[in-house]
Amino acid sequence: MKKKIILTLSVATLGIVIGGCSASFSTNSGDTSAAKPTNTAASPAANKSANSGSTSDKPKTALKDSKKPEGNAKSAKKDNPIPDNWIYVYDEAKGYGFYVPEGTVGESETVDGVDTFLAETPAPSGVAIVVIAFNDKTMTKDDLLNVAVKFLEEMGETVTPGKLIGESDEYAVAEVTTASKDGTKGKGKILVGMDVSDNYVMILGTEEAKFAANEKIIDEIWGSFEMWSGE
Repeated sequence: MKKKIILTLSVATLGIVIGGCSASFSTNSGDTSAAKPTNTAASPAANKSANSGSTSDKPKTALKDSKKPEGNAKSAKKDNPIPDNWIYVYDEAKGYGFYVPEGTVGESETVDGVDTFLAETPAPSGVAIVVIAFNDKTMTKDDLLNVAVKFLEEMGETVTPGKLIGESDEYAVAEVTTASKDGTKGKGKILVGMDVSDNYVMILGTEEAKFAANEKIIDEIWGSFEMWSGE
């Protein structure tokens, strides 16, 4: 049975339902079957921990290359190099897109206006990706960092975030380290983006011992993030 979580955020009073994936940085699947994920509404489920590490809890839907919208987007990094074999993931409903390595698997759900996308890059990298998107004009970048921290804490992780470093007026990035209850340590980066009333939180990470080998992939993913919203 697919596990789900309801996460109530004190900064925004939002209900987020997470389906079919552990947010732990210690993931590494490699299943590359099926089609591009779509946003599907789901009913709230009982509050459960999804940090079991079971492969059945991980996304299994292989992402397909999306057509990039025409026009100008607000990019996290203008000069970010994208490998030729990467594909573009685009969420038309929430107005964001980014590149991932071909073979990445992912799934998404939208509940009460909050879109949550979870994915994992193919082996050997196994980088965990979480994107949370919602509307709230009152949020600050620090509030969005707090959303990421609370998300990981809800997964049973002890979280130590670094300081946000501004990439532009719209974006900022922070490093983060985590520790699970079984002692597994993780390391990653959190990108926060704001576009008028649209808010985006991207969490990327892996086991701490694998971070150095995967940091370039992590930087290329968050660096490719684009906002096509502006409403």
